[in-house]
Amino acid sequence: MSDTEPTTPEPTAPSDSDALGDAGKAALQAERKRANDAVRALNAATARLKEIEDAGKSELEKAQARAAALEAAQQQAAQEIAARDLALTRFKVGTAEGLPPNLIERLQGTDEESLKADAQSLKALLPDSTPSPFPKADPSQGAAGDGKQSTAQQFAAFAEAALK
Repeated sequence: MSDTEPTTPEPTAPSDSDALGDAGKAALQAERKRANDAVRALNAATARLKEIEDAGKSELEKAQARAAALEAAQQQAAQEIAARDLALTRFKVGTAEGLPPNLIERLQGTDEESLKADAQSLKALLPDSTPSPFPKADPSQGAAGDGKQSTAQQFAAFAEAALK
C-alpha cells in the first residue's frame, strides 16, 4: 500500500449537491474525512507491522523476501506484456484481413497463425461489402425483353415523329 492519501470525487451534478442541503453536505464531508483518516491509519499500521516482521528477520531472510517480491512482480509484468502482445497481434491480423473493428476483439487464438485462421473463417461469414464502381442493377427498371423500348429508343421515336 502506498502512503498517499486517497482522493474522493466531488459530486459533479449540481442537482445532487442541491438535494443534500447544508446538513447533508456537512455530513458527506465528515464521512469523507473519516474514510481518509481510516485509510491513512491502515497504511500506517501496515507499515508498522512490516517493520515489526522485518525486525526479527536476518539479512538473508530480508533479501529472500525482497527477491520473492521482485519475482512475483516480474511474473505479473511478463503476463501483462504477453496479454498486450496478443492484443496487438490480434489487431494486426484483424486489420490485415479487413475485419471491422468490432469483430477484431472476437478473434480467438494464442499465436499469429491461429488468429489468422480464425480471422479468415470469420471473414467468410461476413457479407461482401466491397463497394463496386457502379451501382447494382435494378431489375424493375429498363427493358425486360417484353417488347418495351428503352428510353433512348422512345426518344428517338418521338424525335422522328416530331420531325415528319
